[in-house]
Amino acid sequence: MTIGYLLAIPVVSAFCCLASGTKAFVRFFFVAGAVLLAAAGEYFVFTRAGQGNLFAFGGNLFMDPLGALFAALIVALGLLSAVYAGGYLFEEGPSAIPLRKLRRYGFFFHLFLFTMLLTVFANNLGIMWISIEGTTLASAFLVNIDDKKSSVEAAWKYLILCSVGIALALFGIILVYYSAALGVSGGGNYLLNWTFLAGRAKELNPQVMRLAFVFILVGYGTKAGLAPFHSWLPDAHSQAPSPVSALLSGVLLSCATLGILRFHILTKAATESPFSGHLLIFFGVLSVAVAVPFILDQKDYKRLFAYSSVEHMGLVAAGLGFGGAWGLYGALLHVVNHAFGKSLLFFCSGHLLHQFGTKEIGKIRGILKVNPLLGGAFFAGIMAITGMPPFNIFVSKFFILCGGFAGGHFFACGILLFLLVFIFAGFLRHACNMVFGIPEKTVRAERNRVMDGVLLAGVFFLVLLGVWVPGPLHRLILGAVSVAGGTTG
Repeated sequence: MTIGYLLAIPVVSAFCCLASGTKAFVRFFFVAGAVLLAAAGEYFVFTRAGQGNLFAFGGNLFMDPLGALFAALIVALGLLSAVYAGGYLFEEGPSAIPLRKLRRYGFFFHLFLFTMLLTVFANNLGIMWISIEGTTLASAFLVNIDDKKSSVEAAWKYLILCSVGIALALFGIILVYYSAALGVSGGGNYLLNWTFLAGRAKELNPQVMRLAFVFILVGYGTKAGLAPFHSWLPDAHSQAPSPVSALLSGVLLSCATLGILRFHILTKAATESPFSGHLLIFFGVLSVAVAVPFILDQKDYKRLFAYSSVEHMGLVAAGLGFGGAWGLYGALLHVVNHAFGKSLLFFCSGHLLHQFGTKEIGKIRGILKVNPLLGGAFFAGIMAITGMPPFNIFVSKFFILCGGFAGGHFFACGILLFLLVFIFAGFLRHACNMVFGIPEKTVRAERNRVMDGVLLAGVFFLVLLGVWVPGPLHRLILGAVSVAGGTTG
């Protein structure tokens, strides 16, 4: 198994979905492709991650422990989303989706997985930029799967804002290349290769790298959902189908964050200063602060989860800015924990829309009585996403804050703790009103075993990672921490 073969799986699956003549064939290739990708991807990542950097395509692609961690997350969430979509989008009945749209959905879904994997495997910074823009193009069609006016508007807003951000990131990459051309000798065709630049980072021009990181942070920060560049995110999440929202929030935002982290490593080494770390802390705390009022006074539960993603990407950015073993480990573990926690909530939102027929929080009561499994999974997801023990996000939040206090960032940590109290109160109020109480008589109570199985899997991961980080995952995160701390070997 090589990087090239792994990348070929979603491409082949995408065209098989597009060429299928019946819904049954589309569904088969759609789900089977995700299963094959997850099996091959997890095996590839966990068997090769500890053997040093693996290069492909002339060194333009590579896998180090940092990229391997994100790749493992992409294929795992891709599998859960595909299985859930197999029950969510392929159901028959009066509201059945036409074959043409299902083929389009399957094609762009797997193309989306391909572009995200290409992003995390990119060694050449230009290829990374292209692949991140590719994630925008592929996922924009998924946001607009139903062709409603609101969906079209959300897709265009997402496409335009993220493309503007990516254009700014391109200017940052040009500045990095200029910095390398000025100070690094013997680079030749490798002046945009991250591994080459990371090994020669001290030769980069520090003033140019500071300016480059500002453009990168604004550009990729737009895609990562950091405030104040996040305005596309609530609209896209609220209009996309639930399986797509799970991928957007769970792994797409993390891919852009990986791009920021790659440049943060270079900038920190080139400037030998906390410049980029302080910027990450500032925008991280700002993102959490901006999310608070929208979480407290929210009417739409999918937009509620979207603003929660802004909060959590802010926490990840703050953890990366805090640095140190605690901060970096906490931030990278938080990427994993948030992916499973937020995807569970978006899967629950699919159940809620199916059974209650509305996205309005005020019109949903008594979930626990209508569907005990859904009510329990939804409440567990809310408790997890707010950082309550024994769920997984409590652990990573604790590590991030430990990293902040250990690094002397007492003011930033104090503000974060203050804001997190309000976020917890807002989520608890919404959850209690929705989960408990007397349901409407018109509530639909149908069950789908495939969709219910995905909810159970999500709850399992929330609890598992809250009490124990499996050894292979722990070692992979430790390897990623060594890379994020400046060790590239």
